[in-house]
Amino acid sequence: MEHINLIGKVCPFVLFYTKKKLETVPSGEKLEVIIDDPTGKETISGWCRTHHHEVLEISESEGRIKVIIKKH
Repeated sequence: MEHINLIGKVCPFVLFYTKKKLETVPSGEKLEVIIDDPTGKETISGWCRTHHHEVLEISESEGRIKVIIKKH
């Protein structure tokens, strides 16, 4: 699984960097995105639905949000 830490970044940069990293992930593999911008989880989820990627998990702990995406 690939990882990207975007703590301190806000939208639209959260989505921009997530998309750029996902471009390097092979189809069928997963990307773990760590963010602290609450709007980022909705932005990433919506973008994934539109582009047919699967959001496997969204979890929050201690002000950090983990989003796991499976690339189509």
